[in-house]
Amino acid sequence: MTPAPTLTPPLALDYLRELSADIVAGVVLDGGGRLLAGPAELSDAARDLLQAAGDAEEVHVSTADGAIFAARSEQHQLVVVCGRLALPSLIRYDLRLVLADLAGKARPEKPDVDRDGADDGAEGRAGADGAAEGRAGADDAAEGRAGSDHLGGEAA
Repeated sequence: MTPAPTLTPPLALDYLRELSADIVAGVVLDGGGRLLAGPAELSDAARDLLQAAGDAEEVHVSTADGAIFAARSEQHQLVVVCGRLALPSLIRYDLRLVLADLAGKARPEKPDVDRDGADDGAEGRAGADGAAEGRAGADDAAEGRAGSDHLGGEAA
């Protein structure tokens, strides 16, 4: 399979919002943490989250208001704030897909979850091997809705 055309950081955020209506805010940072796209007021909180996650490639933090997801590669870091109805496996897949597109690399395999919410077991596998993949956070469902003015909440 040939890689998708390389996305620009602003287009990457727009594309993520097209993929999931549950994403209410997000930022794209370069590998060093410099803001490339998204609201500047989220960049410090996004950097703090990624720094607290150590070497984890993916992060999922549930809060009372929703969930925060992050994924990173050597070149880019993505952090998105989602409402409480976001499907974790799909958001993580979408972040990996956009990271690949930003780098002009081949896209990851599709998850075993339909966009209508039917789960074919991807969540169970993601939770079971999350520690082995260096994931931080939990895949618990959050209550409420995440605000777009902050990343907020505490790590689960």
